[in-house]
Amino acid sequence: MTRTRGKKPLFEPGLVPAPGALLDWRDGQHFDRWQDRPCVLCEQPTPMRSHYGEPVHKA
Repeated sequence: MTRTRGKKPLFEPGLVPAPGALLDWRDGQHFDRWQDRPCVLCEQPTPMRSHYGEPVHKA
């Protein structure tokens, strides 16, 4: 696997919960109050963002 320069890694230690743990969705980084974007899984609009910044629903 090669890395692209300047591209953010898939996760940073401390930001991704341990297996079996949950994201703290109350953190403001998981909500975009200005723009709904299509979910990467179901393509329905959502203001929620994953820890990596991808638009995705919580459930």
